[in-house]
Amino acid sequence: MAEAEPRPSVIVSHVDVVYRVFAGSGPGGGRRPGRRVREIRAVKDVSFVAHHGESIGVIGRNGSGKSTLLRTVAGLVPPTAGEVWADGTPSLLGVNAVLVRQLSGARNVYIGAQALGLSRARVDEVYDEIVEFSGIGDAIHLPMSTYSSGMAARLRFAISTAAVPPVLVVDEALATGDRHFRARSQERIERLRDQAGTVFLVSHSAATIRSMCDRALWLEQGALVMDGPVDEVVAAYEAAADRLPGRAATKEPSVSGVERWSGGSRYHTSAMVSRHGTPGRRDTVLLTSGAELALALSAVPAATKVGAPVLLTAPGRLMPTTRKELTRLHAHRVVLLGGPEIVSDEVVSSGVDAGLSVERVAGDDTVSASLALHADVRADDQVDVVYLVPHQHVEAALVAALTARTTDARIVLMDPQGSTSAHEELLERVRPRQVVVVADGEEVAPSLLAQFGRLSVEGAERLLIPSPEQAAVEASAVFAPEQVGVVIISSAERAAAADAVTATAVASLVDAPLLLVERDEVPPATHTELERLQPSHIVVVGGPMSVSLAVRQALAGYVRPVEPPPDDDVDL
Repeated sequence: MAEAEPRPSVIVSHVDVVYRVFAGSGPGGGRRPGRRVREIRAVKDVSFVAHHGESIGVIGRNGSGKSTLLRTVAGLVPPTAGEVWADGTPSLLGVNAVLVRQLSGARNVYIGAQALGLSRARVDEVYDEIVEFSGIGDAIHLPMSTYSSGMAARLRFAISTAAVPPVLVVDEALATGDRHFRARSQERIERLRDQAGTVFLVSHSAATIRSMCDRALWLEQGALVMDGPVDEVVAAYEAAADRLPGRAATKEPSVSGVERWSGGSRYHTSAMVSRHGTPGRRDTVLLTSGAELALALSAVPAATKVGAPVLLTAPGRLMPTTRKELTRLHAHRVVLLGGPEIVSDEVVSSGVDAGLSVERVAGDDTVSASLALHADVRADDQVDVVYLVPHQHVEAALVAALTARTTDARIVLMDPQGSTSAHEELLERVRPRQVVVVADGEEVAPSLLAQFGRLSVEGAERLLIPSPEQAAVEASAVFAPEQVGVVIISSAERAAAADAVTATAVASLVDAPLLLVERDEVPPATHTELERLQPSHIVVVGGPMSVSLAVRQALAGYVRPVEPPPDDDVDL
């Protein structure tokens, strides 16, 4: 029986939006009689169809019509021509129109949430969670007029995302707050997307669009220039921006001892890191979706066990750069992780057309695909630790992949609400020394820990999720300075999570330390570990949007002086 096509959630058909403005005004702001009315065509004949479950980024320069288009989708700006159809009522992230600055934050929680359609009883249920997420503490009882702009924005975000609308429109909301709040905001948006809604996101950050969206719309002067997979559209947009007058692309200056491996998208970066890090042939390559990063991270220990590089693929098509790298590796087996719901059959057919032998590890979702990857593991394989990770938690999966480097371990995704018989069967078959559940707070019930403990030799424990930077430092502690030639560096920013997947895979494969930095600084723990290791060379995975040039230059200070290699590239 053929799989049903995803149903449309928003249809935009030949939409124009025209603003009428007066060319001038009289004294005091009044209109002068007879002044000319000028028309501004903000959106020009835009058409597209969005489907349930999609996360769509909207990119373009200032004045390109991005916000006007999304306000039209949300029903706030009527189209001058054309039609917009939505399955349900779209919600624009932000409830400014109904909040009252003179009232307390607590009162505004009820006003805003009820305006979004929640009943008062439902608001009672989610009130504490809204306040906790906003992070404003006891200030919730003060008038909003006393809040800083950041406090007010965080509360608006928390209220706006309390409901699960069929269509959510987000306009620059993620620029609000510190790095920690932005990361939590991204997690919440991803959770809304995964609950069968459709998310539209406008952001000036290409990294944010790449991280959170699987599709992108590029607008220029109100017209739709390109609609397609996010990495393709963003790469084309960035290439066009570099060709603008005064925006000629400039080559990043070289930094002695600190090399950068990056490409125009997560798939280009993945292929480039594979080319540099695994210059020879490989019998097996693991191919996994770049849109399911927790699943990709869960596969790293299994791939390392058999010496297989991990390459990311777009879920809907095999990118040319990925196909080229697979051909270069001359792999006898290309193992594709996930069923057609995760990676389409088009990826398989493209690989076969390129002369590759592609075999699929099936699974209708990330949990079942993760389990299927370990179907052949037996007790004789002597697995030391099985890490169980909530299937939507990329940061937890990254921490598990980093921590697993110090043991003979496997990572399996799970629904935090409960295990399946397949999880129990896997643990009974493998009989690991220990089960470690990587989760904070109450994400996993104590009864599950007890259940998992009975299926391992020494029981189960919960690993409260440390920062990825700290987890990387702890994993690096097994390396003695005299053993270290090269250190791999990647970004700890959530928007650059795909780079961290690629870096973790290559570092595990070549047995090199991996450390994490923030985009614009070297964290104290990473600083201390780099001073201890004193590498002869550092490789940064990811572009300047992930790890800035300033950080790359700072990293040069940790490199011990040695004779430079004969080539620019260093084979790990």
